[in-house]
Amino acid sequence: MAITAAEIDTLTDFYTAIGMRLVVNMGRMSIVELRGGTHLVIQSGESGVSTLDLIVDDIDGTRTVLEAQGASPSVIQRGNPHDRFIATDPEGNTLIVNSNHAIGAV
Repeated sequence: MAITAAEIDTLTDFYTAIGMRLVVNMGRMSIVELRGGTHLVIQSGESGVSTLDLIVDDIDGTRTVLEAQGASPSVIQRGNPHDRFIATDPEGNTLIVNSNHAIGAV
């Protein structure tokens, strides 16, 4: 999965601050890792054009973390099977954050 950014370092810092692991930052692009080993490639390009759909175990805690990082999350919409909210990263990319509805270890 890849997103574009005008300021790669700023976006890399944001995603590591919200819990993703830095794999590499080469200046012109970086890679961060999500839970489960999925990589997010942050590369140079137009900002605010990407959408990430994320599933998290603790939607309330994730919303708190994103709010602390300035992502302006919406109110959580409670529903079935997911609770969800929308936020934006520092480059204006849309984050659609859903609660995990799986039962047991994933």
